[in-house]
Amino acid sequence: MNAALTTAGQQIDEHRRMLLLGAAGASLAQLSGCGGGGGASMMGQGSDTALVEPAPGAANERPLPIVAQDTGTVDASGGRQFTLTARRGSSQLLSGVNTPTLGYNGTLLGPALRLRTGERTTIRVRNDLDEITTAHWHGLVLPPDVDGGPHQPIAPGATWEASFTVANSASTCWFHPHAHGSTGRQVVSGLAGLLIVDDGSITPAALPDTWGVDDLALVLQDKRFTADGRIDYTLTATDRLVGYAGDRLLVNGVLGPTWRAPQQWVRLRLLNGCNARILVLRLDDATPMLQVANEAGVLAAPLPRSALTLAPGERAEVLLNFGNANARQVTRLLASTAGGGMGMGMGMGMGMGFGMDMGTGTNAEVTALTMRVDLPRQPGAMSSPPTRLSPAPAISVGTGATVRTFTLDGGMMGSPFTINGRQFDIGRVDLAVPAGRVEVWRFVNATGMAHPMHVHGVRMSMLSRDGSSPAAHEQGLRDTFIVDAMQTITVAVQTPPVASSVPLMFHCHILEHEDAGMMGQFITA
Repeated sequence: MNAALTTAGQQIDEHRRMLLLGAAGASLAQLSGCGGGGGASMMGQGSDTALVEPAPGAANERPLPIVAQDTGTVDASGGRQFTLTARRGSSQLLSGVNTPTLGYNGTLLGPALRLRTGERTTIRVRNDLDEITTAHWHGLVLPPDVDGGPHQPIAPGATWEASFTVANSASTCWFHPHAHGSTGRQVVSGLAGLLIVDDGSITPAALPDTWGVDDLALVLQDKRFTADGRIDYTLTATDRLVGYAGDRLLVNGVLGPTWRAPQQWVRLRLLNGCNARILVLRLDDATPMLQVANEAGVLAAPLPRSALTLAPGERAEVLLNFGNANARQVTRLLASTAGGGMGMGMGMGMGMGFGMDMGTGTNAEVTALTMRVDLPRQPGAMSSPPTRLSPAPAISVGTGATVRTFTLDGGMMGSPFTINGRQFDIGRVDLAVPAGRVEVWRFVNATGMAHPMHVHGVRMSMLSRDGSSPAAHEQGLRDTFIVDAMQTITVAVQTPPVASSVPLMFHCHILEHEDAGMMGQFITA
């Protein structure tokens, strides 16, 4: 094992906590004079990265695009086949403006591939771009050689094939590029799609499942634009420190769209597809949402949530009740920024309302989606939410399990963020873990901002957050989780079942941090 990855770690004492917070504040203060114009915020350059409220009124209304569902084709052997093509195109992200974009099987974003647990599946990905890309299956538990990370590049004009047996339980996963150094730019340009895993355990009577009618996928991404309508991915010094921020929050590629909802219970599958912005979502009438799933599958029981915090890469499924709504009744899904801007929790606790834009002195909510009850109740619609669900078992830890510590550090005075003091090197394996074991991994955040952490190709469950048991919505299986400033998260990790020399990644899912090297890799032995 590499000496940089220890089997034990020590809690950060209060004196070091204050020193680190002070240094992080000094770094941000130093950036306030960068890029021209005073008052640079933690989210980007001045007030320009505060989210903009979409223009109101019927004249400005744009319908919500429904993510296309792709069920694939079944071959003679019973395997399911899918084809994706990454290509360039042009999309109207802003009304009346044609913007160059990237997409899978279209000009922007990608389809929702419908996978089935236990089924042999092949996905062929063709690269029609003029640069290298990859296709990473975020959340799927599969062999390292088909993970789609930096070690599976797809050259321009080439086709890459991933064949595997679906091992996940019912869940909402997603796919996106993972070519090292260009992930952030390719994702913000439009390369992202969904993976909907069905395992046969959820019936229409249990949860809404009519795609696009009462089962709705929402991909949330923030972008900023140049004067001529192009996506602006010119990174400022602040972008490099805390991650890229746009001033427009798009849902399925549209700013402030409207969805015609049926008069019944509906299910929203939410993906935070932002590069760096941690989102807080709630309904404008303060009605609780019923959360039924996190990113890796259903919860033990529906949980009423007045607000939902999602970091980049995280997903959640919630139920909304429009069954008693009046015709034409309008409900708005509101979004704001959590964690002191771009996750700057400053040791105060994740999702506690520290989302202030330092350029404006506010943390304004904007309308992400307008939902108007325009359609009648559908035949066979769910009549009431379930009281219990059947989640996959959480990962449990036996006595004597190996404990590994990953310290999230760096970011001071312009230095890069690192893991255990190291930046990513694609030619260096950071650790080898035994196949088919359960280990304890501790993520110790020694920085002044939150980092959403993602581990490829494993099953894992959260054991504790700063020594306390995780909240109910954080229990069960996980693949992405926030580690707030100065916080320690402990997770149980079930390593891949088969030894492989092909590396898997662990990294911060703020894509600018990932691209700059806040990532490591491991193999199974």
